[in-house]
Amino acid sequence: MFDRIFADYLIDRGLLLKEDLKRIYSGQEKRYVRLGVIAISEKLMTIEQVEEVNELQAIYDKRFGDIAISEGFLTPDQVGRLLVLQGNPFLAFMQAVIDLDLMSADEFDKALLEYQKDNGLSMMNMEELKSCAIDRIVPLYLYDQPEMVQNLCGVMLRTIVRLVDNHVYIKKPVVVKSAHYPAISLQELKGDYRITTALAGTVDEAMYKAAVSFAGTDNIIESLDGLDAMCELINCVNGLMATDVSNRDIDIDMVAPISRDEPGDIKSEAILVLPMVVCGNDMDLFIIYDNDYEL
Repeated sequence: MFDRIFADYLIDRGLLLKEDLKRIYSGQEKRYVRLGVIAISEKLMTIEQVEEVNELQAIYDKRFGDIAISEGFLTPDQVGRLLVLQGNPFLAFMQAVIDLDLMSADEFDKALLEYQKDNGLSMMNMEELKSCAIDRIVPLYLYDQPEMVQNLCGVMLRTIVRLVDNHVYIKKPVVVKSAHYPAISLQELKGDYRITTALAGTVDEAMYKAAVSFAGTDNIIESLDGLDAMCELINCVNGLMATDVSNRDIDIDMVAPISRDEPGDIKSEAILVLPMVVCGNDMDLFIIYDNDYEL
């Protein structure tokens, strides 16, 4: 995730050009490969076993390696070996930039220090970002939000990585009383906690392309199908959340999701807006915690 965040920063500072990104990301992909692909290449898992783990990730909010161990496909030592082989996406990004002679190592390090200074981050914060681990990055962006909200954002982002776009990244969040949307899909949770979760973006671009990646071209024929698919994605995320909190004796009921295909505004006492880039398009995650809302 931080590889994409930092790429935006470098472009904004004029240190990289947008047209360089395709070459950079191509070089990065050669250095950073998904764990399942490596497991197949190393003949530690079959294609069928990897697909089964991927399907289980849509049900349980757990890492690939943790599920593979619990299902008996891999041992902890084998997962550790695969993680070493997999590498780190941010380091792969840095290496690709340097190998393509777009920046020197010194220039890259200097830009990192400038990013740290511009954003008021500590060395520890930078290490969290460079890990590219969602559960370590989300608290940096949402440190002032309730734990339940942070957890929900984490589940949403991990689910998008697994099922939609493994290069999703986020931008600086804001809290507002009114937020505009081109189109929106949302679902409300009620019970011991009350949370409304929404995804907002353009019908024929952001929502449609994310839906095609999520549900496949066979299921997404018209652009409006994308809103239904985004409702299903939110439902999947909330289902993971409801399952998790039920193990802690917290009761949550899921209201049927709804969508709007026309531009409008969502209003509430406090709306967390977390901008994301999904499948190359801007999309907003709205979360309303313990408040009414109006569309």
